[in-house]
Amino acid sequence: MQKFVADTFGRIIILELERGEKIIESVEGTLKELGVKNAYIASGIGSVQRLRYHKPTSLSAQSEDIFIDEVGAFEFGGIAGTVINGVAHFHFTIADMNGVHAGHLEYGTEVLYLAEITLVELPGFALERKVTDENVKKLFEMTES
Repeated sequence: MQKFVADTFGRIIILELERGEKIIESVEGTLKELGVKNAYIASGIGSVQRLRYHKPTSLSAQSEDIFIDEVGAFEFGGIAGTVINGVAHFHFTIADMNGVHAGHLEYGTEVLYLAEITLVELPGFALERKVTDENVKKLFEMTES
């Protein structure tokens, strides 16, 4: 287990995304404009018309994923995740008329009618994600270059 600790919260940002806007791209772009490097999702709700995601497919020692791209009417049960060093890492549960889906949200996921994303800035961290030998993106303290 790794532990990363800071003792402050920053700004609270609420994004209301409209039809056709891309969720991850909009979040990352807005946070970059605001100078926010690290944040977490306090709440994520809404509907999407294009769902792009991945999820694991095996129990092997190295992560093996399937990437899925679907068009249809989907409603989020929730979105959870972080933005670390400007890069979003979001997971979700979502439903359509055929059932419930869950996984790691990917770039290109587009809003159907509305999405509301509430983020809380996390100042005081110097973290980054790196791909490990297991093909998993894990958190590491940033090193000086």
